[in-house]
Amino acid sequence: MASDRMQLQNMCKKEHESFKEYAQRWMDLATQVAPIMMEREMITMIVDTLPVFYYGKMVGYMPSSFSDLVFTGKRIKVSL
Repeated sequence: MASDRMQLQNMCKKEHESFKEYAQRWMDLATQVAPIMMEREMITMIVDTLPVFYYGKMVGYMPSSFSDLVFTGKRIKVSL
């Protein structure tokens, strides 16, 4: 069954999950959404689902690509 935008908006990062694992799980569902999502929409939507720790650091940055978002998320985690 194809995912919809509401499912993506309601996703959240699991405590044991790395940022990269969460982004991959999120992207796997995003690729099934119809109509196809533009990359900017995906970036905005996943940032809105992030825990406060990540959200606070990403919301002012807003990466230009999904791969930049994953790279930044991994860097934020390392900076702890």
